[in-house]
Amino acid sequence: MDKKFVMGIAAMAALTLVSCSSDDLDSFSGNSSKNEAISFDGYLGRSAVAVNGTRGSVETVTTLENNGFGVFSKYTGTGSFSDFANQQVTYKYSKWTYTPIKYWPTTAGQIDFYAYAPYDKNTTLTENSKINFTVEKNVAKQKDLLWARVHSQINTPITSTNNKVSFKFAHALSRLGYTIKLHEQYPSAKFTLKKITLAGSPDETTNAFYTKGIIDLSTVKNVPTGDAPTGLWDTSSSAKQNFDWFSGTYENLSETASNPDKDNNYLFVIPQNFSDNIGTVEHPVENPDKLYVIVQYTIKYDGAGEQTNTVYKQIQKDFKQGKAYMLNLTIGLPIEFDVNVTNGVDDWGADEGINIGSDGNLWDGIE
Repeated sequence: MDKKFVMGIAAMAALTLVSCSSDDLDSFSGNSSKNEAISFDGYLGRSAVAVNGTRGSVETVTTLENNGFGVFSKYTGTGSFSDFANQQVTYKYSKWTYTPIKYWPTTAGQIDFYAYAPYDKNTTLTENSKINFTVEKNVAKQKDLLWARVHSQINTPITSTNNKVSFKFAHALSRLGYTIKLHEQYPSAKFTLKKITLAGSPDETTNAFYTKGIIDLSTVKNVPTGDAPTGLWDTSSSAKQNFDWFSGTYENLSETASNPDKDNNYLFVIPQNFSDNIGTVEHPVENPDKLYVIVQYTIKYDGAGEQTNTVYKQIQKDFKQGKAYMLNLTIGLPIEFDVNVTNGVDDWGADEGINIGSDGNLWDGIE
């Protein structure tokens, strides 16, 4: 088998940005009660619903209702209140329910509610509003992490019977998908996709993506400007990892883009900047974080042998929270160059002597 490692002359990786931003993360509601139960309502913002239907482990309205979400709280006031500590809230009988029921304090104060989804019984709160999150190595098992915050003011006496805590969830991660197609159809050659990898170097010896992070559930984005929240993630102590996005045999390649993953699983990663320059235009700073997409495929020619090509392309992109990205990959027959180091260049032959200053070819003059 003729193995060749060529640069991305035949494989082009294009990134299509699909807006999937989060809206209205910080809700404010006025609640007051005396022996009034605390009830919850949860929904996904319009732009937070999965694009192109349900794929892989994407959180949708349906999965949110099926899996439920977890709630923490921090009460500030003069009364007595036992905070929520990873309380699971589930959707039953056409409403959100939980047990045991808690009641609003009867004295003035405030409660900050922090929610996340999907629910995990092992999740604990640290530093009042933070939880740890680990990115699953197995892409098929990854979670589309959601988060929300509600700040509730407690007023007395009772002024309203509408005391629901309404969470509007947003995506906390970046989402990556891919398609692959042929540059053109080659009648005499059969292409088979073998592997797609995302790594920190072309030889896969350097890792790229964060393995874990700490998310601050109290962090909200700037609603007037729509800017992504700052301080949402802390990845200072995180190691890194690569992802084998596809590994197998996929022969249904054509000029029409397709996805070989029967489950169409997306990759969910902690937001990370892979741009080339992390400084300014005037004072550029090379980014130590690198990302490459590496594609391995075979080409079998009619009446001939099979060769394996491995192509790669650096992706220089700042992956943002709540944004979706699509890698559109194109492969084909690469134009390659080769030189035989032994016989690739004609031999110089013997040196031809040019005698100067000796008898028969004296110097022309002296100054």
